[in-house]
Amino acid sequence: MKSFLWAVGGLCAAAAGWIVLGKKRIEPVQELAHQLEHAWADHHTKV
Repeated sequence: MKSFLWAVGGLCAAAAGWIVLGKKRIEPVQELAHQLEHAWADHHTKV
């Protein structure tokens, strides 16, 4: 019974992780690089 509850808890945790970290929330590397480039430029122009 204890192992069954752990299995159900694990499935719930996996489902929550899938919802939170789903594919639609992952940005492409190019977009992240573009944001970093803008942040870096803003940092150097404000100083």
